[in-house]
Amino acid sequence: MSNHDWRPRLTTIDDPIAEDHWSHTTQEGETKVSRIVVGRPQPLPGEADRAWYCPLSIEGYLPGIKCVMGVGPVDALMNAMTLVRRFFEEHSDVAPRAGVPPRQES
Repeated sequence: MSNHDWRPRLTTIDDPIAEDHWSHTTQEGETKVSRIVVGRPQPLPGEADRAWYCPLSIEGYLPGIKCVMGVGPVDALMNAMTLVRRFFEEHSDVAPRAGVPPRQES
């Protein structure tokens, strides 16, 4: 990022609204698992009437946590999910819930 980047710089997503591990095959044919975390949309400080961001992390795909911008909370979330969709479409054999044990019936 340049020094002129005005977006928040996050090191953690403190309020996730969705999180999963997706298994996928890379372009090189290797199987990988990526942790995906979508944070709750937040207003940009001092700009709540016109600028929001949605924290997003896709391990091995995005560098760190990306603050995806929008003109409101739903727009920011929609834009973040567009990046999740792009990740899904760029990788073959995506399988959600990778590494999560099946629920035990009582």
